[in-house]
Amino acid sequence: MTPLIDLLGKNIASDEAKRELARFPNMRSEIQHVTQSEDAQAVHYLHSERDGIRIKCSPEGEIVTIFLMSEGKEGFRQFCGELPGDLDFDSTPEDAEHAFGEPAWRRPAGRIGSYEQGELMRFDFPSYSLHLQFRNNNEGLDLVTAMTARSVPGRSHAAPQ
Repeated sequence: MTPLIDLLGKNIASDEAKRELARFPNMRSEIQHVTQSEDAQAVHYLHSERDGIRIKCSPEGEIVTIFLMSEGKEGFRQFCGELPGDLDFDSTPEDAEHAFGEPAWRRPAGRIGSYEQGELMRFDFPSYSLHLQFRNNNEGLDLVTAMTARSVPGRSHAAPQ
């Protein structure tokens, strides 16, 4: 898909990952403790607000999720690298369907409590899923998330037909 998305499932310490992530010299490491229980594992993130990217790793160092942010999303600047399918942050749901076909899952734009959000689409590929979260007016992408297939809640681990 893109060199960055191709890192999904690879170890953060691999030569390929080191080479690709060297493009983001402001990348910092962060460990979050989700719960206070003794058996809970810490979640390891690499992030660069300046570069608009956050990467979630397993405790073993496997890259499991890559978040590419739009301008202002969670305090990040907009990711300025290549997006999958030749999309950009001005792309619409129609552009996404043109690039990837019918999504495997979608949630229409709507209100969740007092929060309005745009359409969410998920496209499944053999080894990963691509989630596209659109702005609440569906005019442009808010967040692009790529996850290893086994990390996607509710996804069958069989390759799509």
